[in-house]
Amino acid sequence: MRLSRSLRRGIGAVLVGLAAVTVASACGGKDKPGTPVAFMARTAEGAIPSAGTMDQARQLVEKRAQGLGLGKTTVTVDADMMTITVAGDDGTAARLLGKTGRVLMRPVLSTRIFQPTGVKPMPLKEIRQSTDPAVQAATLAGFDCRLPEPLQGGDDATLPFVTCANTGDAAYLLGPSVIDGREIADAKGGMDTRTARYGVNVTFTDAGARQFAQYSVANIGKQFAFEVDSQVVSAPVIQSAITGGQTQITGNFTKDTADNLGAALRFGALPAILTPQG
Repeated sequence: MRLSRSLRRGIGAVLVGLAAVTVASACGGKDKPGTPVAFMARTAEGAIPSAGTMDQARQLVEKRAQGLGLGKTTVTVDADMMTITVAGDDGTAARLLGKTGRVLMRPVLSTRIFQPTGVKPMPLKEIRQSTDPAVQAATLAGFDCRLPEPLQGGDDATLPFVTCANTGDAAYLLGPSVIDGREIADAKGGMDTRTARYGVNVTFTDAGARQFAQYSVANIGKQFAFEVDSQVVSAPVIQSAITGGQTQITGNFTKDTADNLGAALRFGALPAILTPQG
């Protein structure tokens, strides 16, 4: 059946209109209201942060959002509470933006595969960072990797530390930090084409590159850990001297978590620990 010219024109106009609506809907996702996520802020010592600290944290969250190319992001502060809202987000991106983002590189002193034998209470920070070898051994042996990590980047970098892998399958006794995130000049999430896994490509400052080179030369064959917010995300063995000023943090990353950690390292760790409420 042949359609009249006027009817064909009418159908064409409808199809064009539908296409325009579809494109507008696809492009407008980031303009939809997002789900607000409220966070309670505390310092590493558990104190209420100052107004200046909260304002610094707000600015860093906004820079992370901009660096990640997220939609309109609103960050509001009310005393020790911060609320993050990302347009078109169900709260997932907001929670990632609220991660502390502190990275330490620590030597691995001992490790054990975690096998649950019954829920045990989380040891106090002082116990987890004891310098007594007997206390360290007992803490490592009894550490329960099923429990949530309460420190979230609040451990003391100058002391040993007992913690878990972020995957929950191994516990570690780590030595004091040898390099921290302040010696990172640039970092970006990306996929390792050799392993088809996401990671974070890190470029050190000149001082950080020298420190990492000296450490790697002196510790070939030994294991070290990338600790992110008080959990081990990767614990490679140093195969050879690393003198190029660059490395990669690999681990159990998705594209979003790798990109978010890269942004956190570029702009610096938050000066307060944000704990989502609810």
